[in-house]
Amino acid sequence: MKKYLTFITIIFLTAFVCRGQERLFSIGFTKNYISKDSTNLSLTLDLNRIPGSTEKAGGYFFVNEVIGKSQWGWYLKPTIDVNIGSGTTTAPNNISVGVPIGLAYDFKKPKVLSLYIEGSPDFVADKTFDNYLLYFTAGSYLKFEYNKSWLLNITSGLSLSNGKRSYSSKIKGSNGYGRFTVPVFIKLNFWNATFGSGADAKSYKRMNITNTFKFSNVYKDNTTITPDESLFYFSSKLDFYFIPRLAFSMTYNSGNEEPLFKKVKSLSFGLTLARF
Repeated sequence: MKKYLTFITIIFLTAFVCRGQERLFSIGFTKNYISKDSTNLSLTLDLNRIPGSTEKAGGYFFVNEVIGKSQWGWYLKPTIDVNIGSGTTTAPNNISVGVPIGLAYDFKKPKVLSLYIEGSPDFVADKTFDNYLLYFTAGSYLKFEYNKSWLLNITSGLSLSNGKRSYSSKIKGSNGYGRFTVPVFIKLNFWNATFGSGADAKSYKRMNITNTFKFSNVYKDNTTITPDESLFYFSSKLDFYFIPRLAFSMTYNSGNEEPLFKKVKSLSFGLTLARF
């Protein structure tokens, strides 16, 4: 019953967040470089996972308000990150939900820099919901963003997560979990295009590339699940929009990611559905 309630909650939050999101979900077939099975099906949702930023050039937030007449602002943006493959080495096989609340400071000089201080309760589970992490993350990030005819966003910082890990009935029990992470996010949107004509014409960018690097030190966890404290995870996704709401996608995953930290190395090809 608990699994079904969690699943329903995730579906509800997905609908809740989509109003502030460009990329909705991707589905495709995956070539897996660890297991011999190369016909895995993968599903990915990646709603607003970059701190202080969103997928679309210009950005969407659920709440994004300036504080008075200052350069400070505050934001609220529920996040969902679902990576599910039919094999454990196809995708991280995680379902992650968070509610980041943050403060943002936009520098006057140089105008391309912003500082973010963010905190978020996070829930990260495997696709069976038998093994999950529940923790709070606090972090600070510096963002460089050039946004003219094309968009370049580079965000990096430090985050600290503390909470607990709960196991399936096969393992029994629960214990503390702690992780220190240095993330680097690089987002590039370019190749301007126009949809429609006349007064109804709307512009969009055909090419969207998002790269995520995570250097983590898991200083508190079950050593059976995390025998190596130092972990690296890299994900790169390219979306080519041949029409505004539909893109051909290519995704590469490599490394170890929560909650199971299974080694992942795969290349996926598929389609991405987006808003416009």
